Amino acid sequence: MNAIIGMTELVLDTELDVSQRDYLKTVQESGESLLSVINDVLDFSKIEAGKLDLVSEPFDLRESLGDTMKSLAVRAHSKGLELACEIPPDVPDRFVGDAGRLRQIFVNLVGNAIKFTESGEVVLRVTHQVQPDDDVVLQFAVIDTGIGIPEEKRAAIFDAFEQVDNSTTRRFAGTGLGLAISSKLIRLMGGEIWLESDVGSGSTFFFTVPFSLARGEATDLHSATQVIVRDTRVLVVDDNATNRHILQEMLRSWGMKPAAAGGAHDALDLLRRGHHAGKPYTVVVTDANMPEVDGFTLAEQIKRDTELGSTIIMMLTSGDRLGDVARCEQLGIAAYLLKPVKQSELLDAIVMALGITGLEDELPRSSAPEQPSRLPPLRVLLVEDSLVNQKLAVGPLEKHGQTVVVANHGREALAAWEAQDFDLVLMDVQMPEMDGFEATAAIRVKERRTGRRIPIIAMTAHAMTGDRERCLEANMDDYVAKPIHARQLFAAIEKVLGLTPSNAHLASEQTSAEGTCEWTKVLEAVRGDHSLLKTIVEAALEDCQHQMSAIQQAITSSDANALRWAAHTLKGAIDYFGQTEALKQALHLEEMARGDNLESAEQVVIVLEEKLGQLTKQLAEYLRSCDGN
Repeated sequence: MNAIIGMTELVLDTELDVSQRDYLKTVQESGESLLSVINDVLDFSKIEAGKLDLVSEPFDLRESLGDTMKSLAVRAHSKGLELACEIPPDVPDRFVGDAGRLRQIFVNLVGNAIKFTESGEVVLRVTHQVQPDDDVVLQFAVIDTGIGIPEEKRAAIFDAFEQVDNSTTRRFAGTGLGLAISSKLIRLMGGEIWLESDVGSGSTFFFTVPFSLARGEATDLHSATQVIVRDTRVLVVDDNATNRHILQEMLRSWGMKPAAAGGAHDALDLLRRGHHAGKPYTVVVTDANMPEVDGFTLAEQIKRDTELGSTIIMMLTSGDRLGDVARCEQLGIAAYLLKPVKQSELLDAIVMALGITGLEDELPRSSAPEQPSRLPPLRVLLVEDSLVNQKLAVGPLEKHGQTVVVANHGREALAAWEAQDFDLVLMDVQMPEMDGFEATAAIRVKERRTGRRIPIIAMTAHAMTGDRERCLEANMDDYVAKPIHARQLFAAIEKVLGLTPSNAHLASEQTSAEGTCEWTKVLEAVRGDHSLLKTIVEAALEDCQHQMSAIQQAITSSDANALRWAAHTLKGAIDYFGQTEALKQALHLEEMARGDNLESAEQVVIVLEEKLGQLTKQLAEYLRSCDGN
């Protein structure tokens, strides 16, 4: 069957007339269906013969279920169904067991739910119960709003080759082995399976499996980030109540303060009320596909509103439609994620949207000890509308003995500056009410009466060529780029106060922009664990080789979809090592493939190979140094 399918794909890549292509596609689809049947029969036979062995390895529950649900999302979304995965915060992350067979069970159960549901939603829900021996019994529920199962069929539904609809005109294809295999796998794992159903209202398949907790829990690389995002106000906008509930639970688990709206009208009302009450929402997480007013129209309305225009907007969508990414860029939307969104993806996206791309000030130092600040005690006026960036600046300053007064926008800054004496102003550039340039101009005008000039350091989110010049032209004294890092911030302060002649903060920015591996950040991200870092580097080198082969094959066959996923996977493999040139080229290639634009893809791949070669050379040198030690 592999030979038949493979040769058919090769012929499909040649010049064919319409009827020939149609015939061959039928061969291909039939071959894939038959191969699925063969695999099911082989699995069933192994189980029946007692020859199927389960593996016992540590795995991450949320990542494993998230990836599985992502793989089923296209099927659900093509039918207009909502697909969701709910894992409460109190359920542990890491267990020991056979994650591959668990995935197989979910593919069968969730796949069936999608097949037999025409409208509504399919939800995977997880709960747990701790046992006296510290093992955990996980209970999984796959809930759909589909056709339901008649009572007389429920007893036999888990038997081999048994289906709900056995008529000769049945609408739903399949082998009738999926539930039988799932049932036997669950029992092999020491669990049990049962169902509840109402004809016409849907079904719920329950099953339990006992797992051991993974000892030596993996270090939570997000723990420091969660401290920073804590108390951030987030508005969730989705017409589906299940999605609203799941997203709010995720956000609360990180200490954030979420609220929810079922549509655009309610969302705008909540945003305006929050702004007028002095408790604005920093982030809006909105569904793209909503009735009446969709997420993109809502984003346009928010951006046009003078009071709400600085709100960070993140878009969740049930379909990867051509043009959506470009539309997000035009609207200034910070992130675009496919549902069902994984918990790790959502946190990473929020962190990036808030401008926190490094944790060097929150994670313990693993290399050189921290250098003491040479600053005397100062009174600092911090002008910043983002709660997250306020924390990033206030923490290091107060830690080193500085007194900080916070203003949320330019008008508050002017009032504070006139009421108190300050030694320094840290001024955000983009703010509501009055931006940093306007506030600086107003301060400089008022200073003419006193003859005293206060140093003003701009804080900009871009670090683009010309930003520093623009800040200096606006009568600011220097600038630092966000995300705010303590060392760069102190270097800039020392410079404008005349305590050091160096341009250390600019040098560090240039170093990070050269596109080479950012070893300091990588090492800090793993908290100085060289063994873990070595494992990550080895995995990245292997994945790079595989994905480049996949990219070349996709180019040869002009397969835009395969190219997009290969470039996306490559991007994920090297993203860990910073904003390298290879990462930029992989992202460029992914965007080209997403738009089905392959005309210049070969030229981009040539550049990608060169830049990736430079990065992998660095990674290989690191491994050699490890072996030498």
